[in-house]
Amino acid sequence: MTDDSLVIVAYIGFASLFLGLIPLPIIVTIGFRYAALIEDRVATDSGGIEAARMFWQGRVVGRFFRSSNVFAYLVLRSFPGSFFKQRASLLGNPNVPIPRLWQAWVVIPVLFLYLMVGSVLIASAITKML
Repeated sequence: MTDDSLVIVAYIGFASLFLGLIPLPIIVTIGFRYAALIEDRVATDSGGIEAARMFWQGRVVGRFFRSSNVFAYLVLRSFPGSFFKQRASLLGNPNVPIPRLWQAWVVIPVLFLYLMVGSVLIASAITKML
């Protein structure tokens, strides 16, 4: 790999670092409103979503972790197969209908954040290899 391509990879990692900060305010404000609505619908007495709700409360860090928990629930329940439905049932009731708009407000910002974190880690690994 040449020095020019190393610089490009470094710029991609640097840009991804700052682009990853964009969805954070969305996750803890507007997105959290929908995450809380989803929690209310799918929470079970013994599920992980209810436990996270009680543990993390509603401060900024708690909102982020609760939104991430709802994101994991939505992703697991969207995959076909009984294995994923069973994993989603550990968090909440996977058979509850949820409006797509609510799902979008949770999934899109968190997914974008995780993609940016992944690209920062990949860019960092590539620059350290060389």
